[in-house]
This record gives sequence, C-alpha cells and structure tokens, in this order.
Amino acid sequence: LTIGFVALACDLSDAPLQERTDAFAWSHHVPAGATVRVRNMNGEIEVVPSSDDTVRVTASLKWRRGNPDEGLRMSGMRDGEGAMICAVWGKGECASDSYSSDFNFSGSGTDARVHFRLEVPAGVRLDLQGVNTEISAVASAPVEARTMNGDVVVVTAVGPVRGETKNGSVDVRMSSLTGTDSVIATTLNGDAFVYLPEGVDAALDLSVTNGSVASEFAVPISASTSRRSLRATLGAGTRIVRIRSINGTVALRKLDVTGKS
Repeated sequence: LTIGFVALACDLSDAPLQERTDAFAWSHHVPAGATVRVRNMNGEIEVVPSSDDTVRVTASLKWRRGNPDEGLRMSGMRDGEGAMICAVWGKGECASDSYSSDFNFSGSGTDARVHFRLEVPAGVRLDLQGVNTEISAVASAPVEARTMNGDVVVVTAVGPVRGETKNGSVDVRMSSLTGTDSVIATTLNGDAFVYLPEGVDAALDLSVTNGSVASEFAVPISASTSRRSLRATLGAGTRIVRIRSINGTVALRKLDVTGKS
C-alpha cells in the first residue's frame, strides 16, 4: 500500500458539509474462493453478506472542500475471478499489486470522505485496506483488514483473519476456529479484542506494552502469564491466536450463541 499525501492535519474549514448518497455503483459476479480487494484513503469500508453470487458496491460522499468530480475517482474492476474496488484522489493509481493516492488533508483538492458499502457472496475472501478509514466486515471467508487511523471490526465463520490498525481499536469475532485458521489482531494505540467460541484449540500469544491483558478462557497452570502478557496452549494448540497493543487493553473473550460476549 503506497500512499502519497502532503500532510495529516485536521481540516478546520467552515465550509458547509455537502453529501451525495449515490456517488458510485458497480456489480459483478464473484465465485466463492475468489478475493475482493478494496482500497480507500479516507472514509469507511463496510462489508455485509450478499443474498446471491454477486458483489454489489455503492458509495456515498461527504465533503467540505473541493470538487469530488474533479479530484476523486472511484472504480470497480475485475481482478482475475475476483474484484478490485478503489477510491483514488489526485493523480494516484490503483491496481491489484499497488495503490497510491495524492490526498491533501489541509490544502488543495477535495477532502471528500468515501463510504464504500459492499454486499459480498458467501465464501469470497476479503482484502480491505485504508488510511484514515473505518473498516467493518461481516463475512464467511478469510479476511485481511488494515488501516492506519480508524477502528477495525471483523465478524466471520472462516479464517484466517488479520485485523490491524495504528490508531484505533480492533474487534475480531469468529464463530468457529477450524483447520489451520489463525487470528491476528494488532494495534499501536487502542484496544484489541478477539471473541472465540467455547472449546477453542489454539496457541495464545497476548501482549501489551502499556495496558493490561485478560482472558475469559481458563488457561493451564503451565501458561506464562503476567499483567502485560499471556502465552498459553488451549487444547492441542494447533491454531495461532495473537492479540497485541502498545497502548490499550488486550483481551480474549468468549463468544456466545448470539455472536456477542
């Protein structure tokens, strides 16, 4: 993920907030096992289940500065059997192996925030990346979700799952953990929580630099535990569960039948 921008600064403009709800729409058939990739520099990525085998993408905009019709372009394209969805500011580019965007947070151009909403079929993998981007995904396939500034929320029944942010919280919920599934949830500044069902079989690696570590699962007496780290084996320990934060709370929690703690 290659990013070109001038400055990360708050936009203190007094210009009125403008909105457009029907800024973009795209759809395409994507089979189970293929990957949908989404790249968004500024805004939100939201994924919900589709009722059929078609990926449907819509986007809304909010902005105070500039003209999104001139400084922003959104695209959907086939990417092998999968799809690639992008929001590109300025002279950036978007391809399956690269993404760049000339977003200027405090100067010229548009400060538009893009809210991508995707309906994704069962079994389709997700690769979601952003910068100043909130990410939420409900899926039934492996998910990789990364952002620099924003929260990450992932709910799925099939792993592996990786949720990462620099500034924000990570919340990963898996209704099952089978095969070689792994769960990785990391943040620098924020909380990191992973929710798993009873009877999980995993090697736990939980750590925090400034904060605390907790587990709702009983760990064996042989576990290595302290206020800031926990390393333990549940069952045969064939799957990796890694939860880390620099500044925040790290916790492994039990998932009930409703998908809540």
